Amino acid sequence: MNRGIRLGRIGGVEIVADLSVFVVAAAIVWVLYVDIGLAYPQTDAAFATTIAIVTGILFGLSVLVHEGSHAVLAKRRGLRVRRIQLLAFGGYTTIEGKSENPSDEFFVSIAGPVASLAVSGVVWLVAAVAGGMPEVQSSIRFLAFANFFIAVFNLLPGFPLDGGRALRAAVWHLKGDRVRATEIAVAAGRIFGWIVIGVATIVAFTRFDPWALLWIILGWYLLRSAEVAGRRERLLARVDGLVAGDVMRKTPDPVPGEMLVGTVVDLFQIGARLRSLPVEVDGRIRGVLGESELDRLSPARRISMRASAAMAKIGPGDVIDVRMPLDVMANRKPGKTGRFVVVEDGRAVGIIESTDLESVVESRR
Repeated sequence: MNRGIRLGRIGGVEIVADLSVFVVAAAIVWVLYVDIGLAYPQTDAAFATTIAIVTGILFGLSVLVHEGSHAVLAKRRGLRVRRIQLLAFGGYTTIEGKSENPSDEFFVSIAGPVASLAVSGVVWLVAAVAGGMPEVQSSIRFLAFANFFIAVFNLLPGFPLDGGRALRAAVWHLKGDRVRATEIAVAAGRIFGWIVIGVATIVAFTRFDPWALLWIILGWYLLRSAEVAGRRERLLARVDGLVAGDVMRKTPDPVPGEMLVGTVVDLFQIGARLRSLPVEVDGRIRGVLGESELDRLSPARRISMRASAAMAKIGPGDVIDVRMPLDVMANRKPGKTGRFVVVEDGRAVGIIESTDLESVVESRR
């Protein structure tokens, strides 16, 4: 998974921007620059460039305001926010665990669109009262429209958009069943996605409107997102109540980094039962050594190479506590190794691979 570009932390929450944010912002800068040149040919090129760049930056900040409002309200309601991922027309806020009641989910969900509508209104008022330069007024109005579009698009009643999450919260409140509410919201997302694609396709072929292509893409995005989110929510429902210790494969003491790979193979017999081992360097777990790492080494290199050189390195986010609930773990994306090292009281006791989680899900189906 592409983790995006890290912009820093605000209030302990990691801010990450997807490449799509910069692509759309750059497209906005170019379109505004060309539009200003065509509508106001007397405008100085440097001034037009400045207006376009500032508008592009403000668009990115608008997306941050949208997602930041989710995070602020979630934290005020006692939820733990780990990460904000910015996308072109919104994003998502990673909250540890899941909401314990529908009211939390409802109000956290609508916070983003409400914030975007508020920004749109304020910016529109600024455009209305701003006098003088028409180029600036035009850019301000565009920014107001962009925020209005972000709000309306995210309010569509299809999971996992904000409107879909609000719909799930409402059904959850009425029926008292979060799983059933999720299924209904996901189904609404699929239906709405197909409706958007169908209407946009008809418009594209009957009116030859190029903007209809954008709506086809957005409809496909909604359809695809509903399917992915539905699978994830069903997985979370099946592992409800389980912790990392219930899923992990137990491992012996960590492999010393200075141990030769050939010795590791002889001592631990890495195979179907024991697929990976944590590797300790300077008193800390620094990596994992398993079948995939061994397959890259010839027999000769296994004899001479140390475990620290052959291991796949891991980061702090790849180490989790044995008591961590699986629904919390699902919000953590493992690094390139695809494995979590499980610790208990600071000591490595197991490893979780994707196949381990899949087998548990199948057993609880």
